[in-house]
Amino acid sequence: MICVHHSLNNAQAVEESFNRDGFVHVESCLSQEELLMAQRQIERYKREIVPELNSTEAFYENDNQPESLKQLQRMDQHDEWFSQFALQTRWLELAEQMLRQRVVLNGVEWFNKPKLSGKPTPPHQDGFYFCLKPDEAVTFWFAIDSVDEENGCLRYARGSHLGGIRPHGCSQILGFSQTILDFGDDDRTGAYAALMKPGDMVAHHSRMIHWAGRNTSKRTRQSLALVFFSESAQRDKEAFGRYQDSVNQQHGENGIR
Repeated sequence: MICVHHSLNNAQAVEESFNRDGFVHVESCLSQEELLMAQRQIERYKREIVPELNSTEAFYENDNQPESLKQLQRMDQHDEWFSQFALQTRWLELAEQMLRQRVVLNGVEWFNKPKLSGKPTPPHQDGFYFCLKPDEAVTFWFAIDSVDEENGCLRYARGSHLGGIRPHGCSQILGFSQTILDFGDDDRTGAYAALMKPGDMVAHHSRMIHWAGRNTSKRTRQSLALVFFSESAQRDKEAFGRYQDSVNQQHGENGIR
């Protein structure tokens, strides 16, 4: 099995792993001090900002249950701390190294699998959601909590970024409205389970097939994600319109406006 654990100090190994596998697991990207600051800022954001957000930017597993908050979108547009965190030179340079071109920040997101959550993350490719031409984007996914198989670690189909975007359809899972329709055992074979310590980061390409199980533990599984698009990428308006129609339909079925 090829090792995918790396340090940011070994830039060549990080780039080689990303190009080969479509993802790379980088250990200890955040210092203990930075991790504690991120945790404090996330809690502040949930306390001060979330109550003012509309229902398309803060998703819950169960309505009227604050402890079931599972996803926050566009945090950089609502709070300067998250914008400044994402636009640090080290993240921009790393994203540009991986995509081999200049990048722009698309957004900052927070993901959580609440304790004993019954909802998995369906197998998908971010590129289907992004609808970019060319499809060149990277997501940096920072573990805020310890992440293991019990609380729903990410899983990656190695090398799947080398293919195209697979057919997707409605998943009926809030926050991950689309899933790969022909996903099967061949995709699962040899998949990498990203077991992470707080402060670790996995970076994955927008064509990378990935998914996660439900949280069967009594622990949360929080993460902070930075999404970077290549500067040359343009939105395919027709494809994005079809995607938005599907999202809006599923939101309507779930009472979200």
